[in-house]
Amino acid sequence: MKRIFLLTAVCCFWFAAFSARSAEIILTKHILPAAAPIDQPQGFVTPDGAFNLRDPNAPFHSDLLADAMGLDADGKNSSGRYLNLNHAIYTSYRLGSDQTPPRIILILMPGTWVGAMSLDQYSRDLIRLEEQQGKTGLEVWIIDRRSEQLEDHSGIRWAELNQGKIPTPEIIQGLSDYYRPAFTTEGEGKVISGKQFVKLDQNSVRFMANWGADTAIRDWREVVLQAHRVVGNQVVEQDGQMVIKKKPDRWVFIGGHSLGGSLTVLYASYDFDRRPDQELLGMNDVDGLVLLEGGGFKTKAPTVIDAQSYRSSLSKKYQDGMVYFDFDILGIQYAPPTMISLGISGWAADNARGMEATFPQYARPRSVQLPHLTNEAVLAYAMDDDFSPFFIARLSMGQPTGKIGRQFRYKTITVPADPNECRLLTAWKPAHLPMDPEFLYGWIPIDRDPKPLGYGKTGNEKCDRDADDSPEVVDFYAFAHAAYAGANDYLEAPDLSTGPNDYSEWYFPPRLSTDSGKIGSKIIEPDGTELFNGTHTQEIDLPVISFTGDDSMGQFSMPELTEKYFPPKALKHSQTQVHLIRGYTHMDITQATRNNQTDLKPGLDKFNAPAVYTFRFISDIIKW
Repeated sequence: MKRIFLLTAVCCFWFAAFSARSAEIILTKHILPAAAPIDQPQGFVTPDGAFNLRDPNAPFHSDLLADAMGLDADGKNSSGRYLNLNHAIYTSYRLGSDQTPPRIILILMPGTWVGAMSLDQYSRDLIRLEEQQGKTGLEVWIIDRRSEQLEDHSGIRWAELNQGKIPTPEIIQGLSDYYRPAFTTEGEGKVISGKQFVKLDQNSVRFMANWGADTAIRDWREVVLQAHRVVGNQVVEQDGQMVIKKKPDRWVFIGGHSLGGSLTVLYASYDFDRRPDQELLGMNDVDGLVLLEGGGFKTKAPTVIDAQSYRSSLSKKYQDGMVYFDFDILGIQYAPPTMISLGISGWAADNARGMEATFPQYARPRSVQLPHLTNEAVLAYAMDDDFSPFFIARLSMGQPTGKIGRQFRYKTITVPADPNECRLLTAWKPAHLPMDPEFLYGWIPIDRDPKPLGYGKTGNEKCDRDADDSPEVVDFYAFAHAAYAGANDYLEAPDLSTGPNDYSEWYFPPRLSTDSGKIGSKIIEPDGTELFNGTHTQEIDLPVISFTGDDSMGQFSMPELTEKYFPPKALKHSQTQVHLIRGYTHMDITQATRNNQTDLKPGLDKFNAPAVYTFRFISDIIKW
């Protein structure tokens, strides 16, 4: 019989804190038509609504993908249409009480392996600041790359619809059973609303080899053009290209986190006109750049790459290479099982607080014996900066219950290149056995101001000092909620959505990372046609704000306001600035709910620090 422990005091405390933070913020998910990727080989064409996936002679054929997308025997969806994945997707954030038309829109690009909800807290705090300052007309839009369409969120939608109707433990079990095929080939998954989860493999989405940076930022430009229409600017066709006719007092900004920062710089430096004798530069689309610990401005001379040699380097991907990122550790695949686990764990931590977690046998690493954990501890041990070995994805969001030496020990093996000077904790002995198999491991959120385990006894003076100077900054339950609870349906096409978007990008195309490294390069055909042109970096004439967390990469990558780090014209803008954020990890940059910045106290210390500085940055530019 399962043991269920309700941490009532923790839950009540959090609800009070959450109410104090909450403004009515409306999230709406949108889907727009987008162009097909250029240069798609026959047999590897992205589904575009013009052919039947189930036809072996189609431009791309996959019964597995058709099954996963719920297509009928004729390859059509519930609306009687063939599958079309050429779309641009975004989620908009606006203040519920603001009835004025938007005049300022910031559009954000997520980083590697993450989706729109990874920027949820940063976006919410921008809107909260708008309310606090008595301003109107601001919206924040967050991109979900086109792979979001491949993610099956039916399980979470079912869980949300059944809250209060069936017991919570049964919902968690139902979620695990629905997504069972993601973890094992043994047994069948649960049927929900007439649908079963189908796990995609590399061959079923081989066209994703075409989803590089050119595709991603052209999708992004569709959203930028839409933003200009929404704020009241004109978007007109001119010489075969869509161009923007700006009006006074209408602004569109772009930004991104991590890889999204690099893509932000690429967008600004990009020539969207493929003709060699014409230019359509991305920097002219926008009014400023926001770099959330990512993005750099290359100073080297532009390089030219022959299109055919570039195609040759990609040819293996079309045949048997990796078109979405994946690896296998301890028998657990990264994509999509790890991504799905984050959503399920977030839902359980948010909705079954204090309850002991249950793990289906098929979802466990076989070599690891699990201790008793609350749902909160499951999520925290995977993501918290005191436990997670994956330092790029750490969050500083509280402390565990228990004691050093009894329930925990310090890890003896360090992670190469780990910027964290403090040793990581583990609840396991060597050989993956629990330190205390009878103890129920729980979690203490930051609102209870917990001191780190071993505080004052770590043997590292800096670690103890940081615990005082830079307390942890992420509201655990706000993160848990973001892990699964985006907007539900696309406004323009509700039937195309399977449920709420989430924190992860289940199927991340590695070509996107490869291409993003080609900022400063041009890929051209023999006739001069440009497949890729990001060579205008040093011409960028926009104000830029850049952030780095000092518990992430910190002083090692903190840019200075010099031409070594920024284009000369960007430096001429008085608003261009850099900020080192105290006590922030790489993921805290977008997910933190408070800050330790001395210049933001009092009054603004309960906000995400980059959100505060970004709000000031935008306000200075638009003369709020």
